[in-house]
Amino acid sequence: MNRPALSHAIPTNRAATGPVQQAGTVASLKAFSLYAMPGSETATSLAARRALMSRKGVSVEEISGRALERRRMASQIQRFDRRARLLALLLPAAAALAWLGSTQSSINMLLSGYALLALAAVALLARLTRTPDAARLPLEQYYLPDEQLASAEDITFLRRLAQQDSELDAVTTAWWRSSAPIRKGDIRLALDFHRAKRG
Repeated sequence: MNRPALSHAIPTNRAATGPVQQAGTVASLKAFSLYAMPGSETATSLAARRALMSRKGVSVEEISGRALERRRMASQIQRFDRRARLLALLLPAAAALAWLGSTQSSINMLLSGYALLALAAVALLARLTRTPDAARLPLEQYYLPDEQLASAEDITFLRRLAQQDSELDAVTTAWWRSSAPIRKGDIRLALDFHRAKRG
């Protein structure tokens, strides 16, 4: 009895094709990896990529704290300005005049020295305790340029850049999910990265 002819169809060996499919999947993942450096990578694009990846979203509270410190320092500078320094120098001069009047037994010189000393002290105290113009300015005036909130035009521009670059889109997607608002500095990082990749 003759055996039936073997089929010419070659059975699929899943064990053999499995690694091939897995290798293809890994390769495709690497192609979209944010850390896959292309062969055309330059020092400029590498620096822009590192700056983009190391972007740290800054909260409203942290930015406000920085601005408050800058406003406080500006207020101190305006309180102790040139006029305050002149009044501070006038204090020892008035004290010296009073001492000279005392040593020379001159009542007029002594009284003049005390009067000048009192006036200079009061004027200096009023100068140092006043509210300077720097303290009256809104807190937003003390934000650095990169700390300013992104405008609607900036957001639209960022979305347009992300649509043109899948790598940039993957990075900025995490920005939308963060509680920290997008600021001018973030737009600058994205623009620098976009320009660096295109040479």
